[in-house]
This record gives sequence, structure tokens and C-alpha cells, in this order.
Amino acid sequence: RIQILFELPRSSSMLSRVLRYSRYGKPSDVIELTTEIIKPVGANEVLIKFRAAPINPSDYNQVEGKYPIKPPLPAVGGNEGSAVVVEVGGNVTSLSVGDTVIPYTAGLGTWRTLFATDEANLKKLPSGMSDAASAMFAVNPCTAYRMLHDFVPPKPRAWVLQNGATSAVGRAVIQLCRVLNLHSISIIRDKGDEENTRVKQELHQIGGDAVFTTSEAKELQRFCSENTPQLALNMISGRETIPLLKCLGNGGKLVTYGAMSNQPLSVPFGLQVFKDLTLHSYWMTRWTNMYARTPLEDQMFGELADYFKSGVLTPVPHDRVSFYDAAAALDKTYSRKQLFVTELTELTDLGSRNQNG
Repeated sequence: RIQILFELPRSSSMLSRVLRYSRYGKPSDVIELTTEIIKPVGANEVLIKFRAAPINPSDYNQVEGKYPIKPPLPAVGGNEGSAVVVEVGGNVTSLSVGDTVIPYTAGLGTWRTLFATDEANLKKLPSGMSDAASAMFAVNPCTAYRMLHDFVPPKPRAWVLQNGATSAVGRAVIQLCRVLNLHSISIIRDKGDEENTRVKQELHQIGGDAVFTTSEAKELQRFCSENTPQLALNMISGRETIPLLKCLGNGGKLVTYGAMSNQPLSVPFGLQVFKDLTLHSYWMTRWTNMYARTPLEDQMFGELADYFKSGVLTPVPHDRVSFYDAAAALDKTYSRKQLFVTELTELTDLGSRNQNG
């Protein structure tokens, strides 16, 4: 039994465009666009067509060789993305043609158009989400969801403090706080009055309650003395950890999930010990390895999918790009989210064939 969603000439259906690297280094220098042959689908395998796949900072670090998960080289970049099932092998039972799926494991390589893999490597998503929402579903929204649920039980109208508020996780935290009847306090980098005003307005529009720049430390502390958070989420690390610790209430918890400053945590002895603060870490991959295919994961996926479909949770602002734009897109990783869209790559390939034919 083999189900096929659509018929294509074998030369097309068995070829995949991929962004591959054979050595570690600056991603825009080492990533190359090439073609891989897709072998016939095995009995336990599924052929999927990727719809979209983002560039996350962890993907960038992986290509640099600085991430804990290192696929054997040569490797295809990307750890997150959404795809549609176009063919299933005879023994496949959990997936059907037309299902929207995401990778279950990091290191699968999502910057490609087609891929055949074991059904165990894929997770079915609820239908009805946009390609951007489903492609950026598994890492950042889930990270925000888990940090808001797993460390301090969410209490109505409690305050949550975070830095890195303009990131994908930061924006998801703001929107999920609104859903959970929590209040958010966000810290953003100071980039001048005009840009600060624009970013503050943008974060307020998606549900942010209070937004301060890094240069407004006194104003932040004064606000937190009256609206004291017991949970702080740290993406930046380095010395930008200190304002979070200063603002936390006694017995509060700091959860670190990133180090965008490339600096270790700065934790003054007095702040941690005399306020009885607890330091935690969070890594989505570790959580998935522990709770994959459990009711806890199913509940989280179901709730987040409903939030996306209802519009209370929205994808981070992003640029939709083709694989042919890879070098420029990779260089923008830390300034604006980039989303590889398979359709754009296919349109470019089609235009090249028409021009040459």
C-alpha cells in the first residue's frame, strides 16, 4: 500500500533542492544550494514536501559548529519547518497523505524541498494554520509556553519579566501572557528615541503591558517595586541578567534559555543569596526528548494550534525568501526572522527553466 498525493515525472519527484554545508564556518560562506536524489520510499518511511522553514539562531550556531547537536557532515541546515505528506510507505500507520507535519528530532535538516524519512521522525500538526505559523511552531512558541507553565504556576494578573522581548520567544511570551491573564514587563535594547518608540508601540499592540529600554533601569526598578515579578526569563545573559535579578521578588525564579550576548551569566552574590533567588535553565530539545508523544505534549500542541488559528498568537514578523536568497538571509539572522518558502524556490527554478528552454 502506497498513497501518493500527486503525480510528478520521476525526475522531478525524486530530486530535492537542499541548502547543505560540508564544513563549519560563517553560514553565508559555507552553505551551498545543491540537489539531492530522493530514494524510493521504504515501507516505514514518509515522503514529505516542505512548505516553509525558518532560520533560527540555533541553526546559525549549528552551521558554525557551535551548537551541541552536530549532524554528520555534509549536512542540510535547519531544525524547524513544516511539510505536507505526499507519499507514505506500506507500513506507515500514524500519518496519511495530506497531513501537515513537523520534525520530531533536531538535526533532521529542514532547508530542503523534499525529504524521505521514517514516520517516527515526524509529528502531525492540527490543520488550519498558515505555513509560517506551522513552520515556526515547535521551538519558540513551545519554549514560551513551557517557561510560563513549568517554573512558577501562572496566577491571574501576576507579572512576568523578560529581556530579549523582540525575539520570537519574547513576542510569544507577551501574547501568551495575555491569553493566560498574566502581565508582561519587557526589556528591549536602546536604539534611539524614534526606534524605541516604534518598538514599544509594536509590543504594546501585541499585548505587552510595560516595555522599558536597557537605559531605563531606574524606571524599570521603580515599576517592579510596585508590580513585583516572581518569574524572569533571560535570553541575553551577560550583565543584562542583573536588572532581572534586581527586579525579582524574594524567592523569585530566573529562567535562562539563551545567551545572545555570548557572555556568561552575571549573578551578584547578594542578589541571589539574600533574596533567595533560584536559577533555572531551559532547552526545548531537552524537554522534547523527555516528553515527546505524551499527553502533556499533545495538550501543549493543541492549545498553541488553537491560539494560532484564532489569531491570539501570531508568527513573528519575517521575510519570506527562497533558497536562492540564502546568503543574504543568513546574514540577517539576528536582525529579522527569515523564512525559507519552498514555493518561492520552485518559482525561481521554473523561471530559470523557462528562460533556458
